[in-house]
This record gives sequence, C-alpha cells and structure tokens, in this order.
Amino acid sequence: MIAPIDFIKEKYIEPNKITQDKLCEVLQIGKKTISELYQKKRGFTIHTSKKFAKFFDLKPEFILMKQVEYDLFLDKENYDFIKPYNQLFLEDKKISIAKWILSIINNSISDKRLHYNLDDLHNIFSKPTIDKKYQYAITTIFNEVNYDDVIKYCEIFNIDKTNLKILYEHYKGSYNTKEISQYEWLFK
Repeated sequence: MIAPIDFIKEKYIEPNKITQDKLCEVLQIGKKTISELYQKKRGFTIHTSKKFAKFFDLKPEFILMKQVEYDLFLDKENYDFIKPYNQLFLEDKKISIAKWILSIINNSISDKRLHYNLDDLHNIFSKPTIDKKYQYAITTIFNEVNYDDVIKYCEIFNIDKTNLKILYEHYKGSYNTKEISQYEWLFK
C-alpha cells in the first residue's frame, strides 16, 4: 500500500521537480510538517490535504481517502472483542424469548429453587429430553406457552423441528391430551 505523500510525490512532485522548500513556500506549510509527511511520521490533515489538493488540482477528499486507506492498512489493532450489532441483537432476542417462556413455565412454581433456568430450557429443546425433572416444563410449554413463541424460540436457537415433534408426541402420549391444531399442522 502506497502512502498518499508517495503517490503525490510520484505523480506530481518528482516529475515537476518541486522541492520541499518550494512546497513550504507555496502551501504555507512549515518545513517540519513537509519533512514529517515525507518521512511518514504524520499523515494528511484536512488542512494539508486542502492545500495540496488546491496546488495540484486534486480533490481534498481523494487525498484524505488515500490517507484513511493507508492508516487502515497500517493499523494492526485487533477488534475481535466487538460483536457485530446483528449478533448482539440476536443474542438479546434469544434471551428475551427464552426468559418469556421461562416466566410462563415458572409462574406457577412457588418455590424459586425449583424454577427452570435458561440451560434447562435449552436442554429440553435441543436434546430433546423427556427426563422426569422436565415434565412440568414440557406440559406447560404445550398447555400455556403461545405456539408462536415456541416456534420463535426454536427458530432463533436453530432447534431441529424433529426435536419439537418428539416433545409434542411425548406430551400427547403421556397425558392423553387432545391434539393442538398448530402443532399437528406443523408436523404433517
């Protein structure tokens, strides 16, 4: 990647045999500034880019973009700790729908020590597990949790539809309940 000053030197300064002293005089820029630009100890600012652009009949935006590209090329800072907005939004959405379902399940359990948590909910859907400790949660999911919320949870967490079907079939078989039309339609 070529520095913007090198580009300008190559295209305009050297072919026209313009000295640093001449640049200082014409652009009204100090010798130190020109020297540091040449040595790449400093980059173009808005003011220096406007002066160079005016003198060489360029656009200051062009010089500044070259400077930004060059600075980005040189920058080796690692920003892996920053999560993209979409990922952060999805995580918030996941937690929100999971907590909503858990609040419905845990609503009628008075002893907080027996409340289900996010891991329990994930285990119920992802395994799928019909473990005895999850029976109340499974029953509540199909009796009280809105079908749309269950589907939204499964979509956001990439739960395989067959896992949900296994839970639904277990629920129907264990409790001899009537069919739930939305689930029946989903599993056709």
